[in-house]
Amino acid sequence: MNWDDMRFLLAVAQAGSLKAAARSLGVDKTTVSRRLRALEAALGRQVVEVRGQGLNLTDFGRRLHRHAEVMRDEMQAVDALAGADTGGALGTVRLTAVPMVINQILVPALDDLRATAPGLRLELIAEARDLSLLRGEADIALRLARPTEGGQSVLARKLGDLDYAAYAVHGAAGEMPWIGYETRMSYLPQAAAIARSAAAEGATDISVNDAETLYRLVCAGHGKTLLPRIVGAAEPRLVELPYRHGALPKRELWLMLRRELRELERVRLVAQWIERTLAVRTSQAQPTRPPDHRDNGADP
Repeated sequence: MNWDDMRFLLAVAQAGSLKAAARSLGVDKTTVSRRLRALEAALGRQVVEVRGQGLNLTDFGRRLHRHAEVMRDEMQAVDALAGADTGGALGTVRLTAVPMVINQILVPALDDLRATAPGLRLELIAEARDLSLLRGEADIALRLARPTEGGQSVLARKLGDLDYAAYAVHGAAGEMPWIGYETRMSYLPQAAAIARSAAAEGATDISVNDAETLYRLVCAGHGKTLLPRIVGAAEPRLVELPYRHGALPKRELWLMLRRELRELERVRLVAQWIERTLAVRTSQAQPTRPPDHRDNGADP
């Protein structure tokens, strides 16, 4: 058999359809189907079957899938070992998170990482979508919700909560309309809270699908919005505002890394840097009681 065909079994098991598996692998649907048929022909057993609108593993396919996961983990461990530079350099770590976390939290702290991990090459991948650690798209990921990917192949640990607060630029905060997310993003807790506030006070004619864009719009004076406190409190152009529309939202922050990489020094140093950075930024962004301009009549 062609051992590479096992990648296609893993992709179908995770995606549940030929089309989704093809998209995750960067190939066409015909290629996935052909490789699965080749795998079945080599093994003499059926590994997938159509059920309803989806594609499921057969009983034999499920047993084979467990072995395929072990094979994948071992190959990733070989890749990690091959990537270790014995010439003094630590090697490369690929770190992914949403753009706001990369740009506003991690990038300002890069000097600390460079001082503690000379010889490290860091690839920062700012993506709104969740890159797959299992497919090797990243080594470490920061996620704003409890992870669902990976099972035993991925280590995940909650680092804490991101508290949100209302912010706008100094000097115009009291009269600013709310800037929020497009309707497709309404599942986000901060998006729902902004929509609730905008319904009560008024919204701008701008909406976004990315928190980094939202941050830049608020800093440019186009309106007010909800931001993580560790971002808003660190921006001198912004002031925290009273919030009168229910409880402020929170987002969980999770650190994920591929299990087979956990003992590598470069991965350990980056994970420690992330935790250290968040601890410092969180301590600097303790909640404040913003002035209630509506009560005292003062200019914001």
